[in-house]
Amino acid sequence: MIIRNLNKNHHLDHVLLVFPSVFSANSKNMIMSSIIKKLELENMLVTKTICEESCFVFKVNDIVEAACSIKELFGIDRVAIAKQVPNIFSDVISAIITTGKQIILPKQKYFIKVQISKEAKVNYVGRDIAFVSSGDLIEQLASTGAHPARNESEADKIILSYIGKDYGYTCFQIDKAHGGMPFGYQNMKVACSIHNVLSAISCLMAIKSGFVPELLILYTSYDELTENVKLFGHIANRMPLKRHNLRIAQIDLSDDVDQDLKFILKESISTKILVQLPEKGVVLPLSAMIYPSWFIELIMYKITLAKKTPWMPLMLLTDEIRQAAKVFGLEEKLMSIDNLIISTVFKKKDYYRKHLRKVDVLSKKAMKNMKTISLKVGPNYLHDIIDAI
Repeated sequence: MIIRNLNKNHHLDHVLLVFPSVFSANSKNMIMSSIIKKLELENMLVTKTICEESCFVFKVNDIVEAACSIKELFGIDRVAIAKQVPNIFSDVISAIITTGKQIILPKQKYFIKVQISKEAKVNYVGRDIAFVSSGDLIEQLASTGAHPARNESEADKIILSYIGKDYGYTCFQIDKAHGGMPFGYQNMKVACSIHNVLSAISCLMAIKSGFVPELLILYTSYDELTENVKLFGHIANRMPLKRHNLRIAQIDLSDDVDQDLKFILKESISTKILVQLPEKGVVLPLSAMIYPSWFIELIMYKITLAKKTPWMPLMLLTDEIRQAAKVFGLEEKLMSIDNLIISTVFKKKDYYRKHLRKVDVLSKKAMKNMKTISLKVGPNYLHDIIDAI
């Protein structure tokens, strides 16, 4: 977790380290571009960048907010706030000891991990740094009861020191990011609908896989519109885009419709609208755990009949859906998985067929009244979208 109470003036030698995910190893320029765009969107000033072998280094005017912002992007494994010193042996040792005294709590077990870049021209190896600094910390922390761990897995606190071409970076805060591929890696736009939390998770997983979503927000009521626009905010926050073009349409389903029926009808209407949009790929939030198999097969048939490519990130997931919701900060919005499983009445295809006419009528009406808006996501984006409808 990023700590926000750092004194900005007292930490002028601190830098932001960004470690790309394994999937970004061959697309460093793309991930660097995404990071710069994201920082610019947040009105942060980047005064210096360094491309090290395993990470990017940024000097920014607000390092804590930059770390919080960047860790939301895909294509990144970790972000860290680190103390930067020349990669001279004594300077690196001093930085590790200073950091250790700051972050290691009484009776904690700590482990010093040193990674040396192949590009670093130094006359020492990682175990030299670890041995000397660990010995000094034992002495410095003797009164606290803190002591070295035998290995990384046993440690309560890990001090990572990365030795780059010219500098050493000792991390005192490391935060896990979302991994995945850089934004737009696939160079392919896909149509995504946001009509419930499952569809938002599917869209996020598509972005994580390198796709660029063209977003459609569907709603049946004002309350649902507000909720789905908030879901859009979760998605927009993970894309390094200055402006977003949104399609928005209302589905005229009355409130007295049975909830199971409403759930499956919205999915059918969403699919029928998505296949009429220009994007070749279509992202669907279908899961074999939630929907009956005949319904999934029917939707896939309609997608392929329209010569579209279906992408279904949730298809074979079970408990992992809840885990994905937690990772994306959507766990509270996700209903119990048990409550999402479609009622047994929908296991009968004939019951669904009775409502096909309604799907056709409502999808055509939604398409006819669809609006397209362009906006920059800011603190008032919710009201901006609602006011534009």
